[in-house]
Amino acid sequence: MRKKIKLLSIILCIFTLTGCDKSSQKELTISVATSLSDPINKIIEEYEKENNVTVNVNYGGSGTLKNQIANGADAYVFFSANEKFMNELVDENMVKEEDVTVPISNSLVLIKSEKCEYDIKSLEDILKYDVTMAIGQIDTVPAGQYAKESLEKLGIFNKIEKDLVYGKDVSAVKNYVETSEVDLGIVYKSDTLDLKKSEVVLEIPEDTHEKINYTLAPINGNEDGKKIIEFINSKSSKEILKEYGFLINE
Repeated sequence: MRKKIKLLSIILCIFTLTGCDKSSQKELTISVATSLSDPINKIIEEYEKENNVTVNVNYGGSGTLKNQIANGADAYVFFSANEKFMNELVDENMVKEEDVTVPISNSLVLIKSEKCEYDIKSLEDILKYDVTMAIGQIDTVPAGQYAKESLEKLGIFNKIEKDLVYGKDVSAVKNYVETSEVDLGIVYKSDTLDLKKSEVVLEIPEDTHEKINYTLAPINGNEDGKKIIEFINSKSSKEILKEYGFLINE
């Protein structure tokens, strides 16, 4: 019996010394727009290697994330796909205006399913055919808001509104097209690097919508959030963001 107790003590000691006991490790949550999932996963992996911390990333539509934070959800950082939802948190005194940075921007493209045989060379061509199209939910997904702006400016939105399919985030829109549930979809250019069963058919003119700026800030000015943001704004992290198709704002 004594031998068994001694052996158990040795095992517990080794368990602790090898770092398996992570009870002392800090755990943080950050809220990030879904369109950033691939580069942020890579960036946070590097951040965790350099710091004794676990970072949980809550991905979603920027409007949904903003509402969660406003309602008390645990978040140290907010990385929004537009300026509007960040400004709302500034107005609600949950983010300090001087803490907000605008590290990257993006652009919109129209993608087409491999099963769609229509010849689409402009957004106006959508009206020539009986097509189905997806965009992000207008109230919570910035990509959907930008898409609506472009369609409205070109006089198209009201003509196709009743037939639009709405995705809960930009990844959902891309998936609808990739699986041929719809013919067309409007997504960010950065989301098209891994298309398998669809293709980009045109870039949407930037003068048809507000500039797509991504905003980044700590919630309530917390220091842990500022440290993560400093890492995201570093040269190495911005190289990762650039690799995934984002435009770096100097």
